[in-house]
Amino acid sequence: MSNTEAEKMLMGLFKLYHEYTQDSDAMDKSGLSKMMKENFPTFMSACEKKSPDFLEKFFKKEDLNHDEKISFSEFLSSVAVVAMDLYSQSQGRPPCSES
Repeated sequence: MSNTEAEKMLMGLFKLYHEYTQDSDAMDKSGLSKMMKENFPTFMSACEKKSPDFLEKFFKKEDLNHDEKISFSEFLSSVAVVAMDLYSQSQGRPPCSES
């Protein structure tokens, strides 16, 4: 089966999500932290410089149903925050300028 670049990108997101969910279909706070630090180090470094408790606030904001877990849709929202930040950087803004 031939996949487009967009389909390959989405399959990569599925794989990334499941890599950090352990045996459940949700990511806990440590899983989100590890995923963010390993995959988005520039974003995390810039955001943690601005706010040392960035990750704690980020988790609370992205955990929309307040169950202390990040579901797949909440994960997509988290990745969208990073994507928007990268887009802002492509427009000349510094990392973590919107977060």
